[in-house]
Amino acid sequence: MAATLARNREELAASRSRIVTAADQARRRIERDLHDGIQQRLVSLALEVRTAQTALPQERTELGEQLNRLADGLREAVDELREISRGIHPAILSRAGLAPALKALARRSPVPVELDLNVPTRLPEPVEVAAYYVVCEALANTAKHARATLATVQAAARDGVLHLEIRDDGAGGATAGEGSGLVGVNDRVEALGGSMTITSPPAQGTTLVVDLPVGGQ
Repeated sequence: MAATLARNREELAASRSRIVTAADQARRRIERDLHDGIQQRLVSLALEVRTAQTALPQERTELGEQLNRLADGLREAVDELREISRGIHPAILSRAGLAPALKALARRSPVPVELDLNVPTRLPEPVEVAAYYVVCEALANTAKHARATLATVQAAARDGVLHLEIRDDGAGGATAGEGSGLVGVNDRVEALGGSMTITSPPAQGTTLVVDLPVGGQ
């Protein structure tokens, strides 16, 4: 009986890991399709509109204004696609690794973020992706719900484990219950054999701690 339960747990963990990996691969494909397809086409159209603008006679002011609005709309559409693409799978994470991606994430946070990063080498891709989304979700929750004035993010890879700790000085009371984005984060962490704990007493801020195994690191 014990052996059967252990085998079932292993099979469940392997299944969840495959699902997470497949989802990440799908996100990367969508990101590439957006960048190489629609986004590039919109950029080309915007350039064509600007070229047409410069060729207009000066007396065609009304048409010039229409073309200007069209070009501005195309530029805004490109910016929106870039934001969507970044949210699907941040390019900087693939190119440069976890530490630069977390720095970029901190810069975009509406709540000031202090970073303490000790991740000197690249980690396995599933670990980097999981860690990024842990921090992304934690900072999003801080901005939306915590009424915090400061968040801190610590990340350190040592002894075969990536240790993450995200804290804020907000209202506390956070949970990883149903309806919370932290449920999906916890599923991703557990699929990689990691662990997640959240401490959030009322009026005392929130601390999220995640440990992810990274193999030979």
